[in-house]
Amino acid sequence: MAAALVDSAMEVVPALVEEAAPEAAGLSCLVNLPGEVLEYILCSGSLTAADIGRVSSTCRRLRELCQGSGKVWKEQFRVRWPSLMKHYSPTDYVNWLEEYKVRQKAGLEARKIVASFSKRFFSEHVPCNGFSDIENLEGPEIFFEDELVCILNMEGRKALTWKYYAKKILYYLRQQKILNNLKAFLQQPDDYESYLEGAVYIDQYCNPLSDISLKDIQAQIDSIVELVCKTLRGINSRHPSLAFKAGESSMIMEIELQSQVLDAMNHVLYDQLKFKGNRMDYYNALNLYMHQVLIRRTGIPISMSLLYLTIARQLGVPLEPVNFPSHFLLRWCQGAEGATLDIFDYIYIDAFGKGKQLTVKECEYLIGQHVTAALYGVVNVKKVLQRMVGNLLSLGKREGIDQSYQLLRDSLDLYLAMYPDQVQLLLLQARLYFHLGIWPEKCHTSAVVLRKDVAVGKVLGSYLKMLPPAQTAAVFPGPPWDPKEENETLYQVTTCLPAPCCPELNS
Repeated sequence: MAAALVDSAMEVVPALVEEAAPEAAGLSCLVNLPGEVLEYILCSGSLTAADIGRVSSTCRRLRELCQGSGKVWKEQFRVRWPSLMKHYSPTDYVNWLEEYKVRQKAGLEARKIVASFSKRFFSEHVPCNGFSDIENLEGPEIFFEDELVCILNMEGRKALTWKYYAKKILYYLRQQKILNNLKAFLQQPDDYESYLEGAVYIDQYCNPLSDISLKDIQAQIDSIVELVCKTLRGINSRHPSLAFKAGESSMIMEIELQSQVLDAMNHVLYDQLKFKGNRMDYYNALNLYMHQVLIRRTGIPISMSLLYLTIARQLGVPLEPVNFPSHFLLRWCQGAEGATLDIFDYIYIDAFGKGKQLTVKECEYLIGQHVTAALYGVVNVKKVLQRMVGNLLSLGKREGIDQSYQLLRDSLDLYLAMYPDQVQLLLLQARLYFHLGIWPEKCHTSAVVLRKDVAVGKVLGSYLKMLPPAQTAAVFPGPPWDPKEENETLYQVTTCLPAPCCPELNS
């Protein structure tokens, strides 16, 4: 009924305006319409922001109807930039007119900077300090990023140079933000056990142009938890896990009740949803990205274990991560609470192997070797992330198709964010950038740290001799090295520096 009234009104308004000879009479007919009808007309999508501005200046009623916090300007903002709406809460007060102005200004600034990049760096790689203009921008960063995405999504082969630099700028901006978030995350106390959050930061950093968020990934996991609860209800309709609310961290202490949860999980994950370990394409970086694990329903031991661990803990089963060599595992305590436990008081779960439950002997059989009791111990979040990034680092050294070594560069950044004093990796990073002929100034931090080690510092210094003197001084301040003063062994190392060793894939 209301829709029919609105449609009828939209047909009548032009006729009324046309019939009324004086212009004021037509306006009077328009403003005398019910407010909801007027609002519907103004939000119909046929009017631009400029049109709304003109309409609001005609009379007090229309000005009040087009107030900044009202539906009219909210619809203008939504139609123009729909992807930004997810950043606003329905309960927040927002002046949509002001947001529109700020977003419009950010868009103009973004296009101005992209245009300057195409002029300044057309024939050379963008240096680190080339992004300084972006870091000093005023206004919300999400507005600037949204405009860069709009440039990337321009149809056809238009503005290819703009798209090239917009991609570089967006890549840099998002990685810097993610790296800062990861560093803050790593400062949390050791008992802060959000393994999924840390894994998502790694995923985001290696895929900065993808729309990946912890909220979305958690929502997908919550949907799996609902399926597990449905199956669990068929096993035990009074199971305490069924009463858990979202966000609760209660743990179930009875082993039998925990076992029922794990049985339901195995059925849903491996029988119903067909999750499995990726044996056919094991050495694929996608196996380590949580959003890809959920999409492709496959992964390697560490990523499958994190998914399994997250679901189990949401349902009250206190599984723990085990940094087992060559094959990441989870452990499930079978001993009494408060008792002194050893490695034989746990069952070990292989999430890669469809949730198979293993004894200590079966774990050793799995990898084909005897290991010490220490390797069955639980590890904290930082150690888990270290292992994930170590796997990416190993895969980055294997890549042969992508000559930019992007995966290797990203994994080095992540590893050094966790362990900034790793000499071998600092040296590898310096060597990689010199090999690619880009960003020599990015090695400044590496140089400062490495200089504490005299031998390694001299090797790096010799590498810096390949740069023009001005650049060398900027990268590595201090007295220059004279290669003639170095001994023969050091000279051989300098001229033919091997890549620092990197652990093999240890999933």
